[in-house]
Amino acid sequence: MTGPTMPSSVRRRFLVMLWLSLALHALVIGLTQLPPPVQVPQPRDLRVELSQPVPAESPAVPMREAGPAVQAIRPPLPRQGPVPSAVLSESLPQPAAPTALPPPPHAALPAPSAPAVAPAREAPGPVLDVPLLADMRYYPARELDVQPAALRKPQPAYPARAEEQGVAGRVVVRLHLEADGSISRTEVMSVAPAGVYGEMFRKATLYALRDARFRPALRNGQPVRAVVEIPVVFEPDE
Repeated sequence: MTGPTMPSSVRRRFLVMLWLSLALHALVIGLTQLPPPVQVPQPRDLRVELSQPVPAESPAVPMREAGPAVQAIRPPLPRQGPVPSAVLSESLPQPAAPTALPPPPHAALPAPSAPAVAPAREAPGPVLDVPLLADMRYYPARELDVQPAALRKPQPAYPARAEEQGVAGRVVVRLHLEADGSISRTEVMSVAPAGVYGEMFRKATLYALRDARFRPALRNGQPVRAVVEIPVVFEPDE
């Protein structure tokens, strides 16, 4: 037969109270079992007193009775005689022989220079009375005051073959004349007709001008070089 049952709310309240009671008891038991607090010992004042050191007593030394005074006997010193000269010469340091000093260096004296000889003057050579050309230019005909003129008119020979065939010709030559009127250079500028007859006319013209002389050209009243062009015409006789 079972006893009366407790309501659920009462049972819950009972359990809560029971747990609280157990918790309080456990807390009390834990507090009572805690170790006591550790007490730190307080430092104590130490007082040190320094005392004067006591000198140690030295052991007593028995005193001996003084006996009769004994006078020390010194041996007689050997009598010093005259020291031999050989010993003195060996014991005393010999004076050092004087060191021969090198002769003082003589300053090198410059050798007497030989008297300067004036260069011999060259004897003046003979003065040549050569006229100097003041102007070496070849002037064209338009810059001359007086044109050069042939002192002897050149007469070229008519080529026989060309004359037989009645062939006429014309050769233009350029002459470089010196200040004295001589020819220094001859240039053929043009030849007509071309071919064999032209070559005949060219050779005949150059051969005739070999010994030609001209009157000098003048510029500002002075003979000068000049360059001129001369036409040479070949015409057959009718």
